[in-house]
Amino acid sequence: MDGRAVALAIPLFFLLIGIELIAERRRRARGAEPLYRFADSISSLSCGIGQQVLQALVLTTVGVATYAFAWEKARVFDLDAKSPVTWVVAFVVVDLCYWVYHWASHRVNFLWAMHVVHHSSEEYNLSTALRQSWFTNATSWVFYLPAAFLGIPPMVFLLALTLNILYQFWIHTRAIGKLGFLEAFMNTPSHHRVHHGIDPKYIDKNYGGIFIVWDRLFRTFIAEQEEPSYGTVKPLGSFNPFWANVDLFVYLAKMSAKTKRWPDKILVWLGPPEWQPQDLGGPVTVPPVDKSTRVKYDVSSSRPYTAYICVQFAIVAVILFALLWAQTALSIAETLAGSVVVMAALGVWSGLLERRAWAVPIEFARLATFAAVSILLVTQGDWIGAAGLAVAIGSGVWLSRIATRSAVSGHTKLAA
Repeated sequence: MDGRAVALAIPLFFLLIGIELIAERRRRARGAEPLYRFADSISSLSCGIGQQVLQALVLTTVGVATYAFAWEKARVFDLDAKSPVTWVVAFVVVDLCYWVYHWASHRVNFLWAMHVVHHSSEEYNLSTALRQSWFTNATSWVFYLPAAFLGIPPMVFLLALTLNILYQFWIHTRAIGKLGFLEAFMNTPSHHRVHHGIDPKYIDKNYGGIFIVWDRLFRTFIAEQEEPSYGTVKPLGSFNPFWANVDLFVYLAKMSAKTKRWPDKILVWLGPPEWQPQDLGGPVTVPPVDKSTRVKYDVSSSRPYTAYICVQFAIVAVILFALLWAQTALSIAETLAGSVVVMAALGVWSGLLERRAWAVPIEFARLATFAAVSILLVTQGDWIGAAGLAVAIGSGVWLSRIATRSAVSGHTKLAA
């Protein structure tokens, strides 16, 4: 996706999340369960921020460059970028390519190890839409090369892909029911709730991006009956976005090392998620979900730390906006410095929420790094550096007071 398009979409994303939060209050007044949990939402948004940072640094550049090269050297047709027909073809072809990519991401373990990040939240709301793998773009571009061979110009392709991804944001909600005749051919919140379900009958269904017709055609469609249970069959059990992005890779690596047959060591990575080597128990089945006894992973965070994380999140969101907006104008050093400040924050937030012993020291180190980068900007005559330095110092003082009060009041039962 284009960096500026994402930057412009960020305020819209948060506006819609705000509207959904208002809808949640009305739901809860009627006795319904909450749509959001603070720690879960911060974890989801952290995954999305990390994905955009890595995308800005390298992964999108590789995919776009490869697409442009394939279009230039191997296209079959010369499609006119100004023709409405080309745009319609691009819109449909990109959606079909997405369906194939999405299907493969659920049926091939090393691809699932990336895509699983998006499914690892046990909630289903608009913040879940932003919960994206940091490494997906390293492989997803391969699935769009048929569009290049067909002759869809790179700029047309990029816009079609951007619209495809943006469309999928609003369908991640429990606040909207079924939408009448649109259910027949469009992907809707109801259809996509099914896709995120871990109930046996909902597993591996409804892969569509914009159109649900591909699932009807390839027989992977099922209509929503009762509301699904959300998450993954093997729960993540953490709010740390770094762990969310490597958890399944670690699991597969251990399985590959443990199994004895060399073919199985490879098939661990290429087989579907339910497959396991015979010497490790053989294929597994998806267990039924009992909502009455199911316990979601959660933590109880103190109000001072919650407030601190909210403010730090807003600061990081502003930095991310600047990185995406000025992506082409920034030097590699500037982009890298901003990215380090952002990425360092993501893991620390989960540590503060989960009361990890390392979280406060690491957060002080992050603020010190933020201050150092800000001082460097000041020496170069950049007034933004002065603002950054003030934020770093103020945040450090605030964090120190919270940590001291928490220690005195006995709220520092921290885990390793």
